[in-house]
Amino acid sequence: MSDRWHLVKNLAACVSVQLAQSLAELRRAEQGRTRSEKKEKRQALEARRPAQTQAVRHAQQARQAERTARYEHIVALQKQGVNSTEIALQLGVTQRTIQRWSATGTIPYSGPRRQRARLIDPYKTYLLKRWHQGCRKGAQLERELRAKGYKGSGRALYRYLETLEPPGTTVRRRDPASAMSVPNPLLALSAQQATWLFFRRPEDLKAEEQETLQQLRQASSHLETSYQLVKEFLHMVRERTGEQLDAWLGAVQASHLEAFQTFVTGVQQDKEAVFAGLTLSWNNGPLEGNVNRLKLIKRSMYGRAEIDLLKPRVLYHSKKNRDRKNKRKNQQAQQVHRLKKLKSIKSNTTFQHITTDISKVA
Repeated sequence: MSDRWHLVKNLAACVSVQLAQSLAELRRAEQGRTRSEKKEKRQALEARRPAQTQAVRHAQQARQAERTARYEHIVALQKQGVNSTEIALQLGVTQRTIQRWSATGTIPYSGPRRQRARLIDPYKTYLLKRWHQGCRKGAQLERELRAKGYKGSGRALYRYLETLEPPGTTVRRRDPASAMSVPNPLLALSAQQATWLFFRRPEDLKAEEQETLQQLRQASSHLETSYQLVKEFLHMVRERTGEQLDAWLGAVQASHLEAFQTFVTGVQQDKEAVFAGLTLSWNNGPLEGNVNRLKLIKRSMYGRAEIDLLKPRVLYHSKKNRDRKNKRKNQQAQQVHRLKKLKSIKSNTTFQHITTDISKVA
């Protein structure tokens, strides 16, 4: 007869696999959503950057042209055999610069200059906050900054405000509730914890566990199907309604959940024993308990003792157990003695009656 709790254990292993797959899909989807949000923020940030003015662009082109001409002059002097020290004196640069440019072998690129610290920098966070709150008036913002200690010019303030709203675009007002990112509690849930939520009785779950279970069931149609299958099987185990086994196996086959197929195959191979385990009140729990005890004793003594020590440990009984067993034996012996005594008394009485009847007849 197949033990019911062995069936539950095997089913829990299959459900754990299904939950691990579904949770992995949720995490991948969340990572994809996070990457797309970061990309959108980066694109929005780039869109908010002011376009380079014509003067800045011309200045960068002039610097690059100057560096290109200087690099070509250095290459020409090196071909003539002039050393780095003389080249540095002729061009007015350091010898280290010449060595670095020569080592690269290409025209050095003149990128945008590093931004210097500005007086407006400590107040950018406040300005951005007020901008998203809907304040678009530069004079009002300047008055608020002056009250906070801003010592810079108003022109610097307006230049920064231009970066927040490029020409031809409108800045959307952000919703504070949507700006706060609420972490998904399912992402921190392990497969074992989710399996435990599936197999416990609903009335034994706490309020937050019931909410997590509800979110887990709503996260995927596969998870909802798995929960219903587990619920129906546990009902068969607890109520011993094994006659529903065929219908349950059909529902599993119709669900097309690969994680349950190994369990279904095992049930079909030993279907009669499973049906008996889900219908009859007997089980092999005591036998499995003793087997587990023997395995525990053997493994705890592995490589440390022989059969001489293993035998007393297996057959060991505490004083309390020995007293209880002796007491039971004494009670059984007293009952047997009482039955024998009653039987002997009854046989003696019958013998006396027979003797008396024979004497009367004689």
